[in-house]
Amino acid sequence: MSIQNIKDELLASIDKSSKELLELASNLIKIKSVNPPGDMTEIAAFIQDLLEENGLKVERIEPEPGRITLISSIGSGDKELVLNGHMDVVPVGDPARWSFDPFSGKIVDGYLLGRGASDMKGGLAGLIWAFIKASKYESLFNGKLTLVVVPDEETGGLYGTKYLVDNGIHLGTSVIIGEPTGIDFIDVGQKGILWLKMVFHGKPTHGSLAPYVGDNAVFKACSLLAEIRDAVTKLESNPPEDIKPVIEESMKIAEKLIGIKGIGIILRKPSFNLGIIKGGVKTNIVPDTCKAHIDIRLPIGLPSSRVLETIKEKTRGENVDIEVLTRYEANYTSPNSEIVKIVEENISRIVGVKPKVFVQWASSDARFYRLKGIPTIHYGPAIVEGIHGYDEKVKAEDIVKASKVYAASIIDYLTA
Repeated sequence: MSIQNIKDELLASIDKSSKELLELASNLIKIKSVNPPGDMTEIAAFIQDLLEENGLKVERIEPEPGRITLISSIGSGDKELVLNGHMDVVPVGDPARWSFDPFSGKIVDGYLLGRGASDMKGGLAGLIWAFIKASKYESLFNGKLTLVVVPDEETGGLYGTKYLVDNGIHLGTSVIIGEPTGIDFIDVGQKGILWLKMVFHGKPTHGSLAPYVGDNAVFKACSLLAEIRDAVTKLESNPPEDIKPVIEESMKIAEKLIGIKGIGIILRKPSFNLGIIKGGVKTNIVPDTCKAHIDIRLPIGLPSSRVLETIKEKTRGENVDIEVLTRYEANYTSPNSEIVKIVEENISRIVGVKPKVFVQWASSDARFYRLKGIPTIHYGPAIVEGIHGYDEKVKAEDIVKASKVYAASIIDYLTA
């Protein structure tokens, strides 16, 4: 049997079992795997039972109670394709602002409804189903196929993907993460993260003497932070040549998705958000300290060291302490890599459109793999507007299409 015949047979199997696939996606939504608090015990047990019912062995890793990662791997050899998906979802917010039960998992007018429908229980169901169906062809693989289901992407991945990568557990030679992109998009990169805590020191005195006596730390913070913001957001990135055309196209995509002309600049320059600022103890005392938490996102081609140098230059001699809370460089997978080309071709054939390859302004577990040099992409069904908001949903047919793309890509990657 030819590879194409195998793929056709596998895709037909997913089509035939699409009702079961959508039932799986629905059941995943019904399980309230909200993070925080982040206890994945119930949903992990459900997924483990499903895999074992299909004759697949499952390994459980639990670095902290309830932070459960499931791993199922088949085949052998040096080449390894990892399918990665997270079980956790963000809180629903005010339930009264939903027009349907956020945990209903119902399919209405062709849409799967509920928290996680797009981010990413639709994609997770598609990955699991593709893994189960493709496992029947294990004897044809020239390598390993591994499903990794993690507990805590929404809170940073410390006990999930990061834990696996740090400990060298199933790193793979390529990774597909079922994060929401939309059915005709492939995400190959993302901005870096630099989170800082800054403490500005002043000199206290009685409020009735200000501003003639003392040194108000809050005023100092506000003034310096404005200067720092202006300096940081003027920094230019210098991305590598292979990703430049993707960034240019992604800037147009960002403008379309966000709906603000010129907003695509966030993919070429840093963003700067003052998220928390606290200072002072009493109205009539000049504050002697002010603490600020800053969120800076770094475009591809701008190292975090350059941003830190800029901030230190602006605060030199000003009695300011700077603490780095989180630091990850911007990262990407070459659009010319094998996994990108394989998924690109299968989207074209299965979905019927040429996909757009893009980079995004947010971050995800992909950074842990990419910063180890492992080609990693996002591809998953989504209606982007509802992600992390109210009335989240996804087209049911897109879950099936995504699962078929995953399955076909498995065959192409592991039989090459």
